[in-house]
Amino acid sequence: MSGFSPGAVSVLFVVFGVACLAGVSVTGVFLDRFPRSALTAAVATQAVGMLGLYAFGAHQVAAVVFLTLVGGALGPVFMTTQNAMLHCAPGRTDIALAANSGAYNAGIAAGAALGGLILPLAGVRGTFLAGGLLTVGSRAVLFGGRPLRERRRPERSTRR
Repeated sequence: MSGFSPGAVSVLFVVFGVACLAGVSVTGVFLDRFPRSALTAAVATQAVGMLGLYAFGAHQVAAVVFLTLVGGALGPVFMTTQNAMLHCAPGRTDIALAANSGAYNAGIAAGAALGGLILPLAGVRGTFLAGGLLTVGSRAVLFGGRPLRERRRPERSTRR
């Protein structure tokens, strides 16, 4: 965050946190009615934020806007995946919650490791590009996939 004073960086963290809280609040309104759309919207928002940081992150105002988008998507991504896990839980919600937390933390660790490898080679902007492209890829998987309920065909009876 070169170009930002230490005080401005503190304000950015506050803006990021408030955006995360706002994202969770907005997503909570729609999550029960539109769980799949809520997840894909959160992932798309994250992708726009990261790719925007790659493209326009050198400009302070743009950096704040795109960091706000990333912050607004952070909480909703976790919340919507947790909601999906609870809907397909095998009767033990504690196991589903633990699996979601474990997967989310593994994703954070993998992203940090990948970012650590990319950062010295491509710089900060390249790291945001890689993260944004991975997020676009995950968005494509979400957009192309269908829930298991929709894939199942009704069983036909062999009786006549």
